Amino acid sequence: MDRDFEFAVVGQGLAGTAVAWQLRRRRRRFLVIDRGDPHAASRVAAGLITPYTGRRIARTWKLDECFGAAVAVYGASEAETGVKLLHHAPALRLFADAAERDVARGKIDPTRFDRAINRDWFAAPHGGFDLTPAARLDTTRFLDAYRTLFAEQHAYRVMDFDPATDVEPTADSVRLPRLGLTVRGVFFCQGVGGVGNPWFPTVPYNPAKGEVLTLRIPGLGETRPVHRGVWLAPVGGDTFLAGSTYDRADHTPTPTAAGRAAIEAGLREFLKLPFEVLDHRAGVRPVLLTTKPMLGVHPRWPGLAILTGLGSKGSLYAPVFAAQLVDHVIDGRPLDADVRLA
Repeated sequence: MDRDFEFAVVGQGLAGTAVAWQLRRRRRRFLVIDRGDPHAASRVAAGLITPYTGRRIARTWKLDECFGAAVAVYGASEAETGVKLLHHAPALRLFADAAERDVARGKIDPTRFDRAINRDWFAAPHGGFDLTPAARLDTTRFLDAYRTLFAEQHAYRVMDFDPATDVEPTADSVRLPRLGLTVRGVFFCQGVGGVGNPWFPTVPYNPAKGEVLTLRIPGLGETRPVHRGVWLAPVGGDTFLAGSTYDRADHTPTPTAAGRAAIEAGLREFLKLPFEVLDHRAGVRPVLLTTKPMLGVHPRWPGLAILTGLGSKGSLYAPVFAAQLVDHVIDGRPLDADVRLA
């Protein structure tokens, strides 16, 4: 086994960074291998964590377990890097119609209805409610902070890694011939790049493209993310992010006129103030047909592990499931049956 690295982590999105974070916490020697793709879904994501989603006001799966873990990990990350990463505060959900408000009445504490909705900023004839617990992770700053830290420790390598040719597993190790390394194990955290990975061909990918706008909205003093079909998230001053689309047909990271038009139309349904588009980005989420993350080890080669399918909730799910996978690989602890690789 190589004297410098015990593990390799392929991909430095939210999943890969969370796995590397857990390995680092355990004082394991690892190398992060990443393509350095600026269009990776984790870099386009707004990092929103919300307790309810959709018109049916459905409670986010495993929210209670995952939220506390996420706050703890990102808080420790802030202390370690000296960078502000997590904005932990309620969000605002505006009702699209009376029917949506009726659905919420059976699920939401009525004391959280219609708090501090500024009618000069928002058209909200049916009111809304506070989403709590909620938070926003600055995903780009999180990834950049750890890319810098890993690089400073000579644990980061930019490489277009090909699982088909760059991986040679054995009974107790994995050779990475192009790097001249032999490691105990490889964690594949490639996001949508994992489509076609020959070691895990049965992962049921169902990718979804999402587009996000960066806006300037003079006069809008809202400090909470606002949700009503599309979402609007403050990032400082009069700058906001807005999104997102959900396109299963187009798997390219190219922004589209149709995506921009859809977000702008959604904003105009509730935002009264004019806005200026400063930037327009797109990424492809690694959604699975199961709609849940998937993790586990290869049935024949125990040195090959995977964490994928975090989808649009990567900021919430990455800390818990990365810890679970690392505990499984190192200590043999069981995996959650809901997410275990079949």
